[in-house]
Amino acid sequence: MNSFKPINDIFKNWNKDMYIATKKDVVEVDDYNNEVVEYNKPFYFGRVNYQALTPKELEAYMQEYGETNNKVVGVLIRYTEQHKLNTFDIAYLYGATPKGETNYGDNANFIVRAFKPQNTRTLVILEERIK
Repeated sequence: MNSFKPINDIFKNWNKDMYIATKKDVVEVDDYNNEVVEYNKPFYFGRVNYQALTPKELEAYMQEYGETNNKVVGVLIRYTEQHKLNTFDIAYLYGATPKGETNYGDNANFIVRAFKPQNTRTLVILEERIK
């Protein structure tokens, strides 16, 4: 008897790579007086299980942060790892990596929007960046 072997097996895709680039404290201003946000060198955060928000979670997110048409994902991280991230840092998800960047953050596709402490974990909410 042959066993069923799906292409998109949930257990193979459970943990995915995540890179983080933290936002620099100093904001530069260009020649036209526009703020240019710069980021520190990205680091490998680890393999995490980020998932799209459920409809109820997305509804709560939109009530707090406003309507969005972008992807919004959540990831549970250890409470002790919370100091590695800050609001408005950027993340590389869904196969994006910092390899080949000329400026730190060019390949990042998500931004950290919020932290929601749970019992032993912290829920980090990330929203897709539009470039």
